[in-house]
Amino acid sequence: MKKIFFIILFFCSSNAFAQLKQKIDSIYYLLDTVKTPVNDRIWEIDDEGDFKYYTILCPCLAYGLQPTFFYRVDFGGQIINNTKLKTIKLISVSSLILKAKKFTDSGFKGKYAIFFIEPKEKEFISHKVSLRPAKKPEILIDYENIPAPDSIKQKKD
Repeated sequence: MKKIFFIILFFCSSNAFAQLKQKIDSIYYLLDTVKTPVNDRIWEIDDEGDFKYYTILCPCLAYGLQPTFFYRVDFGGQIINNTKLKTIKLISVSSLILKAKKFTDSGFKGKYAIFFIEPKEKEFISHKVSLRPAKKPEILIDYENIPAPDSIKQKKD
């Protein structure tokens, strides 16, 4: 009887822990700059050090900032063939912007896993990207006192 009790307790506790673990949805965006529709051509792509950055050129986040996604280049990516790409549900750039606006501060942590898919020869490559958090820009007021030239000082005297 004790064995049955412990077996039931084990299964109940494992189900409870499984429900506590939050399921993360995956979001896929196809970033094909050659075949991108005219309305979606608002991307700036940049490499800097170990990172590749994708910026949507619209000041649509807090403080007028632009949504910027990035990934580490040395992490590689997953190759996707045309058949598999057809089975993946892709989102539009406007939906991506709306999600970025909603989760700017948290950076999608615990909510979504964002993947950008780009063409690579005859196949595609998928990279998991992160959203750069929108931080309030610091306003610096920098000034310097410049002494008056000697000619102005002499006229005062």
